[in-house]
Amino acid sequence: MLRSLNEIRGLRDPIKQNQVDFIISDFPGVNLARITQQIWGKVSGNKEIATTKELRLRATMLTYPGTKIKQSELVLAGFKRRLGTVQDKSGVFTCKITEDNGGSVINLIQAWCDIIHNNMLGYRLPNAFYNVYCQIELGGHCGPQHKRTIYLKNFYPIEYSVNEIDASSSNPIDITVKFNYDFFAENSWSLMSVI
Repeated sequence: MLRSLNEIRGLRDPIKQNQVDFIISDFPGVNLARITQQIWGKVSGNKEIATTKELRLRATMLTYPGTKIKQSELVLAGFKRRLGTVQDKSGVFTCKITEDNGGSVINLIQAWCDIIHNNMLGYRLPNAFYNVYCQIELGGHCGPQHKRTIYLKNFYPIEYSVNEIDASSSNPIDITVKFNYDFFAENSWSLMSVI
């Protein structure tokens, strides 16, 4: 359908993908992972450990949270009706991060997984020790009045994998990390964000 030029000019500028950023809080999960890796790194030799700022700067791809409406099914006179029931704001946040020469990104993510469940020592810590919050900022580069922030609650890694390595290539090595989040909210002071 053809639109008038005035309608097209009246549209706001689109948000660019390079105007999206994410920030992971340090406390308590990442700090505890860094401390344990620094201690065990003296024994194992894996002393390099990334910071949350490095994860943020090295991220090349990330997903955006979404909402799902659960449904129940009702059959009346042979016809199916689907009714909306509850809103599910949990999910998996996927992030692709470029590794460095020291292996600090894998060291941090593995140390974080180890404080959730250490398979060598057999312990599991309560979630208060390993979960953090993450925030996704959209349009912050366009000025504070255009910035939108989304907060992901109970954020922690659940899976990581190193993408295929071509030994004849000079491309950097990427790590795909999947994080759990139990809930996301638009602003941190929202009543719903404390759940």
